[in-house]
Order: sequence, then structure tokens, then C-alpha cells
Amino acid sequence: MKVRKVKVDLNIAPLMLPVAHGRHAKDMVVLHETVSPDYPGFADILGVARYMPRNGLGIHGIVDGEGNFAWDVYGDTHVLYHAASGHGGVNTRSIGIEQVSRVMVQFPDKQRRWEWWWQREAQIDKVAKVLAYLHRIHAIPLVYSLGRAPGVTTHWQVSKTFDVPGGHQDCHPRHLGGYYPALRVIHRAQYFYRRGY
Repeated sequence: MKVRKVKVDLNIAPLMLPVAHGRHAKDMVVLHETVSPDYPGFADILGVARYMPRNGLGIHGIVDGEGNFAWDVYGDTHVLYHAASGHGGVNTRSIGIEQVSRVMVQFPDKQRRWEWWWQREAQIDKVAKVLAYLHRIHAIPLVYSLGRAPGVTTHWQVSKTFDVPGGHQDCHPRHLGGYYPALRVIHRAQYFYRRGY
């Protein structure tokens, strides 16, 4: 089977390198939401990519609503601070992917958030293709993780699992009482993996 590449639209490695804390093998992906402007084009991605390092944070990838994709090229194994630090070594062992979203400030209720996310097909498919790639390259399992075992998890889950004070609410999974379609993303990733991504 021919392996299909995920097209990177913007290399954010120069922005992430100064906030990288060495390298480490990866066995987990943490999905995030930005809670930032959702502009057409690359302005939304660039805003996030510049904001995080200014605040001592880093991220491996960013996907917006149009499916535009920024990546820390050759930085898959960088240790970047994107999740609650010091809890289960999550920052060390995981790859972080931000998804541009204003859903938490736009919609107060989970049902409206769920409906909004369900319509973000280009974004969900791009994230799923990246997960398929990470499964192929790093053997990160395409299963939902509670944040301790290898797999795909969310920032909400990491905060809950490790009882992070003032924990994060982004990407609260629908199957755990929230709104984010985590299982749909993972099922799409399994599909794209079978398709050769």
C-alpha cells in the first residue's frame, strides 16, 4: 500500500524550537481547543503559533476550521509544554494538537457545541489524518486514553485524570458527558490509517 502524506501548510518549527525542552519518544496525543479567533486563511493559526511561545508554551500542530495545518516539522519528538505539567509526564510523552475553535465562548450549552463541532468536517478530517500519520510513525494507538495509557486523549481528560487545580475544559468528550466528538475523530483516524495515511 502506498503511504499518503499529510500536507503541511505552514512549518511552525522556528517558533517552537526556542520553547522545546529536549526530545522524547511519544505514545500519546493530547487534543486541545484554542478558544481564539476563527479567521479564514492562516491568521488564526499564526496567532496561536506566536502566542504560545511568548507564554512559555509550545504545540506540535495546529488545525483550523478550513483544514489548514501547521506542524513543528521534524519536531514530532520535541518536549513542548502544552498540557498540565508534572502530571504523569504528559508533556514529555505526548504530541499536542491545537484545534482552532471559539465554541466555548460562542455557545454556553454542550448540545450547541456538539452540533457546531459535528459540522467541522474539514478540521476533523485533517486532525484524523494527522493521528493516522502519528500511528504509522510513532505507533501511537488509535484508541481513546484516559491520560495514563498510550492513545489519544484530550486536555479536559488530562486535567480530570490528574486532578489539575482549575483544570482545563477544552475538548470535553461527548461520550463522557461533554461536547467534543473525540470518538468520531478517532474512528476517522482509523479509516484514514487503513487508506494509507
